[in-house]
Amino acid sequence: MKQPQQPIYETLLTGMLLAGVGGYLDAYTYIFHDEVFSSLQSGNVILLGLNLANGHFTQALAYVAPILCFTLGAGLANLIEQFFHRPGAVIWQELSILAELLGILAIDLLVGLLPGAVVTSVLSLFAAFQVHTFRVMNNHPYNTTMTTGNLRTVGAALLNLVFRRGKKVTNKILFRDSFWVAASFGIGAFLSTRLTRVFGTQSLLGSVLTLIVVLTLMVWDQQRGRA
Repeated sequence: MKQPQQPIYETLLTGMLLAGVGGYLDAYTYIFHDEVFSSLQSGNVILLGLNLANGHFTQALAYVAPILCFTLGAGLANLIEQFFHRPGAVIWQELSILAELLGILAIDLLVGLLPGAVVTSVLSLFAAFQVHTFRVMNNHPYNTTMTTGNLRTVGAALLNLVFRRGKKVTNKILFRDSFWVAASFGIGAFLSTRLTRVFGTQSLLGSVLTLIVVLTLMVWDQQRGRA
């Protein structure tokens, strides 16, 4: 009996590309928009608390909108999953990545006309689409917009390999996948920082191009599965 083929959106390649986008967006908004993160909401919550504690109430407000928009975006992505979670010409994961792609592209085209708070908040909303949609890789959970959980998995899998605990093959996959996803997040931040020095605010286009690659791979994979 032929085993079902793993969809490409659950592979390491897609996970690395999306983690790169996560790091890219966070570095972009941190540099250009008052040190606010677009996808790393843990960082925003911490900075919100720090500013409130220090009495910087106006600055603290800069972190509220992205947190709320991210929460809203997660809810909207969940609705996309609920309404389109069935076989068809387009899978719901493609719709989610397309929404994120078009949303970021719109911001890139209008970035010179919009207040920084609007830019960061809208990017946070669409970053939530990515977080909700891409949660499983090679049958294990992961995250494309933060590294804490991925690094935990790296440490656990590594010591399991050293002390021969659990299945060797499983631990190797967990270590490899989580390590490269965490590294890709940092690489995305590095590339974003370098490109902002050359292209300024228009460097946001780099994340759009990466998402186009991801969407193209997903469509190609779906068409190949039908052949």
